[in-house]
Amino acid sequence: MIAGIIILDADFLIRGIDQQITQLFGYNSEESYGKPLNFYIPNFDQKTFLLESENRNSKEKALQAKTKNGSSFSLKYYIHSINQQDKTSYAVTINELSTVFSGIRQQSLINQSEGHEWLSYLLQSSPVVIYSCIPSGDFATTFISENITSLTGYTPEQYLADPSFWLNHLHPDDKEGLLSNMAELFTGNESHSYEYRFLCANGSYIWILDKLKISRNSQGKATEMMGLWLDITHRKTDENALVSTNMLLEQKSDALTESNTELSQFTYVVSHDLKAPLRAIHSYCDWLSEDLDGHLEPDQQEYITGMQDAVQQAESLIDDLLELSRVGRRSAHIELIHLSDFFSNLTRSLITDDSVAITITENLPTLEVSPTILTQVFQNLITNAVTYNSSENKTLAIQGKQENNSYIISVVDNGIGIDEKFHDRVFQLFQRLHTKEEYDGTGIGLAIVQKAATYLNWALDLHSTLNQGSTFSITIPIEEIKDNE
Repeated sequence: MIAGIIILDADFLIRGIDQQITQLFGYNSEESYGKPLNFYIPNFDQKTFLLESENRNSKEKALQAKTKNGSSFSLKYYIHSINQQDKTSYAVTINELSTVFSGIRQQSLINQSEGHEWLSYLLQSSPVVIYSCIPSGDFATTFISENITSLTGYTPEQYLADPSFWLNHLHPDDKEGLLSNMAELFTGNESHSYEYRFLCANGSYIWILDKLKISRNSQGKATEMMGLWLDITHRKTDENALVSTNMLLEQKSDALTESNTELSQFTYVVSHDLKAPLRAIHSYCDWLSEDLDGHLEPDQQEYITGMQDAVQQAESLIDDLLELSRVGRRSAHIELIHLSDFFSNLTRSLITDDSVAITITENLPTLEVSPTILTQVFQNLITNAVTYNSSENKTLAIQGKQENNSYIISVVDNGIGIDEKFHDRVFQLFQRLHTKEEYDGTGIGLAIVQKAATYLNWALDLHSTLNQGSTFSITIPIEEIKDNE
């Protein structure tokens, strides 16, 4: 039978006691407030308790206690830990006393029979409700602390008057599982925690964390069940919101996967079915030119040539759109890439004009990345550096350097440059600053570069002035760099 309650903070300093503790030890709450548990139980060892708790060996203890007048007596106690989001506190229940204080214990029994008002003071900041009940049948409440009213809206008298009060206020969906799980309490001496919903006086349900332990007599028979209640409604609401968010994300992910599948099918249709008639038109134009060679008027030949150029432009546009749609959707095979070798091979395959002076920083580092996506990032930057360049001595420089926590790779040219007011526009789809007659292109290249860089979580920057060349820089997090040798 519980004969007294002591509330401790995380440092095992006393923050509250009930009336029975005052009667047993002779100290009032003001005298004991802020004192260590050794104030009542001199041989209590905090380090030993914490070590046993970590090893799950915590159990009821028997030690000597000391009263205000110097008298000693033996008692049995159990320490319940109360874990909250931002702090830990403890409730010490005094379960049995020696015969020296049998009279006081008898008075405690009388007090319980008259209303069980043995908790008069509780740590003001603690939201914990302490109660005891019969460990059988409907688990009729034999005591419950006054702060239950602020938690559920019911008074302690309502709990005590109805033996089935607790059972009748459990959420129907939680009752069967909870009662089944509570069977483990009777197979050992350890405490167990349960989470369930409880019906309040205002008709709403709150989530309760209930830490329970069975008290047994000298024959090992269960005589009382002690519990600590904590309102965890906010935590459960957050958990449910997280579950709902994860479910929504999963649905969105499934929808995105389905959309990507449809887009892949569309890409296949465009790649094969749409380009097929374009190739046919191109072939018909070639046949007409061959069959009517020498018999066409100049303007007729110009019409055929114009159709061939238009078809070729349409095919290039389709190829660029397909390339843009594939960024980040194809299975990206990851491998170690030595950037010096990568840029040397890429410039060699893209630039056939031997007059272009190409310089590549020596000893560029190694990256672990998809070669396909890496090519998508730099391919158009390199070709643009040569295409949009009217200089007699074209230059292209690929530079690498480390700055703080990043590694920056820049593609630098001495081309026509880009007016600063168009710096954002050039990365938009189909945005061209020049006519097809001036410079060839589809207006998609830089959009591909930006999409590929974004997919890799790399930053893309442009520094350029009209007629003074351009510098496109890719910023890579330093942790992605494998070496700098």
